[in-house]
Amino acid sequence: MRYLIMLEQTGDGFAVQVPDLAISTVGQTIESAKLAACQAIGINLEAYRQLNQEIPPAQDIAHHLENPEFEDLLFAYVEVAIPQDLIAA
Repeated sequence: MRYLIMLEQTGDGFAVQVPDLAISTVGQTIESAKLAACQAIGINLEAYRQLNQEIPPAQDIAHHLENPEFEDLLFAYVEVAIPQDLIAA
């Protein structure tokens, strides 16, 4: 599944947010920040699985693009495999 991430350059690298899952993490480069986001998403999805909860639905990217708090952030997508038992019917 594809997840929207938002990156912001910091003094130490890049902060990254996954708004649909309320995840924040960091990396020294864009690639390491994207990898950290993928790993955090995987951990988050595993927690949903263990709790027998459905994954929150993704919001349309326009919702995030229209948010003035995000106007200076870099938007990208990361691809993460989701176990079949987590996909809502």
